[in-house]
Amino acid sequence: MAKSQGCHSVYVKSLRLVGFKSFADRTRLEFEPGVTVVVGPNGSGKSNLVDAIAWVMGTQSTRSMRTRRMEDVIFAGTTTRPAFGRAEVTLVLDNGTRTMPLDLDEISITRRLYRDGSSDYQINRVDCRLLDIQELLSDGGVGRHQHLIVGQGRIDDLLNAKPEDHRAVIEEAAGILKHRLRKERSVRRLERTDADVLRLQDILRELKRQIRPLKRQAKSADRHAVLRREVREMRLYLGGEAMRAVRGRLAELEGVEARWSADLEAVLSEKAELESRLPELGGQAGAAGRALDADTAAAARLETTVERLRRIAQVAHERRRSAQARLEGAGERRRDLEAEAAELGADLAGSGATGTAARRDADRAEQVFRELEDEARSLAEQDALPVEGALAVVRGDLRSLEAAGDRDEREARDLSRRLDVLAARVAEESAEIDELHDAIRDADQATGPAQEAYEHSRREREGLQRQWERAEEQAGRARLLLASAEARSEAVAEAMTTDSVARERVLARAGVSGSLTALLAVPPDRVAAVDAALGLWAGGIVVRSRGDVEEAAAELKAEGLGGVPLVTAGTPAPASPARDVATRWGIETLVDLLGPGADLDLARQLLGDVVVAEEWATAWEIVAQHPSVRVVTPEGDLIEANGVRIAQPDGATPAMLDTALAALEDAEIGSARAESLLTSTKRAFDGARHLEREALEALEALEARLGAMTEALRMRDRARTAAEDEIERLEERRSSVVEAAGDREARIERLRTRLADLEGEEAERQRAWEQMAQRRREVELRLEQANHARQEAAAALGAVMERRRMLEDRLRVVRGELQSTVVRPVDPAHVMRLQVIEDQSVQALKVVRTHLGTLRDRQRALRREAGDAGARLATARTRLEELRNAAEIARQEISAVAVEIAELRVRGESVAEGLRRDADASVEEALEVPRPDVDEDLESLLASHEAELRRLGPVNPLAAQEYRDLQERYDFLAAQLDDLSSSRAELRKVIAALDERIVEEFTAAFQEVARYFEEYFGVLFPGGKGRLRLVDGSDPLTSGVEVEAMPLGKKVSRLSLLSGGERSLAALAFLFSVFRARPGPFYVLDEVEAALD
Repeated sequence: MAKSQGCHSVYVKSLRLVGFKSFADRTRLEFEPGVTVVVGPNGSGKSNLVDAIAWVMGTQSTRSMRTRRMEDVIFAGTTTRPAFGRAEVTLVLDNGTRTMPLDLDEISITRRLYRDGSSDYQINRVDCRLLDIQELLSDGGVGRHQHLIVGQGRIDDLLNAKPEDHRAVIEEAAGILKHRLRKERSVRRLERTDADVLRLQDILRELKRQIRPLKRQAKSADRHAVLRREVREMRLYLGGEAMRAVRGRLAELEGVEARWSADLEAVLSEKAELESRLPELGGQAGAAGRALDADTAAAARLETTVERLRRIAQVAHERRRSAQARLEGAGERRRDLEAEAAELGADLAGSGATGTAARRDADRAEQVFRELEDEARSLAEQDALPVEGALAVVRGDLRSLEAAGDRDEREARDLSRRLDVLAARVAEESAEIDELHDAIRDADQATGPAQEAYEHSRREREGLQRQWERAEEQAGRARLLLASAEARSEAVAEAMTTDSVARERVLARAGVSGSLTALLAVPPDRVAAVDAALGLWAGGIVVRSRGDVEEAAAELKAEGLGGVPLVTAGTPAPASPARDVATRWGIETLVDLLGPGADLDLARQLLGDVVVAEEWATAWEIVAQHPSVRVVTPEGDLIEANGVRIAQPDGATPAMLDTALAALEDAEIGSARAESLLTSTKRAFDGARHLEREALEALEALEARLGAMTEALRMRDRARTAAEDEIERLEERRSSVVEAAGDREARIERLRTRLADLEGEEAERQRAWEQMAQRRREVELRLEQANHARQEAAAALGAVMERRRMLEDRLRVVRGELQSTVVRPVDPAHVMRLQVIEDQSVQALKVVRTHLGTLRDRQRALRREAGDAGARLATARTRLEELRNAAEIARQEISAVAVEIAELRVRGESVAEGLRRDADASVEEALEVPRPDVDEDLESLLASHEAELRRLGPVNPLAAQEYRDLQERYDFLAAQLDDLSSSRAELRKVIAALDERIVEEFTAAFQEVARYFEEYFGVLFPGGKGRLRLVDGSDPLTSGVEVEAMPLGKKVSRLSLLSGGERSLAALAFLFSVFRARPGPFYVLDEVEAALD
């Protein structure tokens, strides 16, 4: 082994070995500056010393250690010595000149290896890393490849190595390895930084993905909090406004109720007064009516007498005058009258024929005018049309006339049938007129009983109406009580939080006695006190045995239900001094105040230690002297030795709920009874009103029937007269139709001739056209004449009809006079008797008329009196009906106001409960809250906010904090990412600077080594040529180094073709050129001359 210090002042000072390969004992080798040679036989451990130096300097290659595993360097033992558990080597270097970067004179490097594969490294007995040793040695010129140590076979390996290994040797000698290591560390750090950057980017993306929903949740949570705050403020304000409105409306309704009550009292007072006056007014009206009826009957009799006397006087006068006339010239007068009647009859017969002829002429003239008018219109249309159009018009006229003929034939037949029908109708109308006279007489007789039936049913209806009004008042009060009970039970039920499902489930089980409140029979006025004494057991359910309690509790737990206290009966009541305390203080125990049906054993078990005091201060004194006793007040205050629990003024308890439900049940029963009574009285009243309506309808039907029959009589009479007139008119119409048929036949014949002409040859057609023009002129002339004739016929018909009417009137007068004329001798005494009868009748008529006038005057007075009495009675009855309606309206209004007051009170309780539930505030706080500073409508804004809260749904109240934490982490990681990006940029700069320095230092070292290699190669191979070259001169950073060796007389392309000695000399030339260019602290050569032997 050779060791040399060279130009370095660092040298190996000593080497200590323990358990390393063949060195089982602790061995220490001391070295001096200069060359040290280790000589020994084969197997003496020379190469193990070289391996120890390489191993302690940090080699990790098992091949260089000539082992399969690194643990094989530990002493394996012999037949006489056991194997060691560790190997330890310490190398001491002299650093007096401070070549090594440590301010120490000596540097010891220690390496230990254990059987388990673990290693320890120390520098000057201080634990360190392998990297620290490698960097320290690198600064001293010893790299990882340890080119300073040339072991056995290393010469040949060095020469046959790859260009990259040659470069590694030069770099190690030049001290570039530390730059390489620094670059590798920088690259690894850069890679780790890139990985960290990618990881951070992934994390940031994930955080960003998480931040977005968290941000939305945070915004939602913030918005939810703002909305809840604003909703609470608006609910407080609106609740206060609602309560203010409720209180204001209550005050207003109380005033309205008072006014309606006063009005009802006044109406009832006036109604009672009117009801007391009605009999008197009815009597007055009845007396006046009866007197009027008597006077009316007397007046009717006098009227009959007057009429009879008038007829007697008239008859006497006529007979006297006739007799006188007959006496004076009866024969001549009769002859004159008979002649005049005969003349009038002849004139009337002539006027009848003349009238018929005039009517016929008028109808004929009208028909001719219409026919000529149609023909003129047809001719005008034909003249304006071509031949084909004229043919069509002629054919149309012909068809129209033929159709008119058929129509007239049908009309004639219809007229005959119509005349037969009218004759039958006249006979029927006459018979019906006689029947109507009989029916009118019968209906007049049936009107009286119908009037009496109506009056009786009216009195029955008024009595039942009063009963119905009283029943309706009772029903209104019952409905008011029911509404109040319902409102109370609903308010208590809303304030309860008991799980109704769990209660129903327990109550449905076997072994359950019922609710605790029901078994204790708690009076309504003791509910608060009992609830306070029961405490958590209030509203409990009593179970018969402990086993039933266990089963019920297990079932509720299994189904996730609860909130129901379960009390077991049968537990002995503990002894309590409550009764003695009650006797001493003059009060009562709570058990004694329960209802008669209370379960006393259960009461003593739960309430045996409770007494009742009226004032809480007294109760506080009691418990101060008797701590084992509990005291309750009627308001529900609970006083114990530990303190006082004040009752909630409007708190709701299960017992209160049961009491409210019981009150509700009583109210429902009372309401049902009142409604039943109201229904029965209403049904009776409706029946009476129905009977009254039927009686009135029957009376009105009789009157209507009487009027209808009277009207029917008039209509039948008019119908008979109209039928007779219709018969006469139809007779005339049938005559005119028959006459018009002949004219139509002549016109049809003319049209057929004209049609044949138009359909013929041109000459015939022209002739027909001229004839048609001539005919049109004739028709126009005849149309004008027919119009004139129609007007004259109409005037003549009117004159004939007027003359006939005058003749008929005169004939009736003459016939009357003829009938009164009797052709017989007249006695003068008879004339005188008739004169006396006439004078007496006139005188009696005057007297009767005087009495009748007096009676008429009295009748008018009685009629006025009866009218006034009837008007007063009708006014009283109308006023009474108005008062009844007013009383009913007042009752309804009072009932409605009472219901509204109850609803308002319930609404007030509901508003208060809503304020406590939704805003956790009292009514007074709500009334003091100012209006929120918003311009919008609060109710719509509240609805909008509540809708927005519903849309927001459940929010995460921790979202804001989570969002801030996540945002802080995101910002921190973003800053870290920025730092890593900056570090990555700095690392790239460092790597670039290291690359530049490596290139610079390697280029300088390579040039020196190449120069020395050529020099040494020439010395070792005289005449030969050797050189070093870069494989890739364009990339000095990574390019390998190729060794070229050509001894004299040889031209080889591969170093492996050289002999063993030549390869050894070439390798030594390369090593010595490296040693010379970059001297190391020491060199170790192990049998490098073996190939030269």
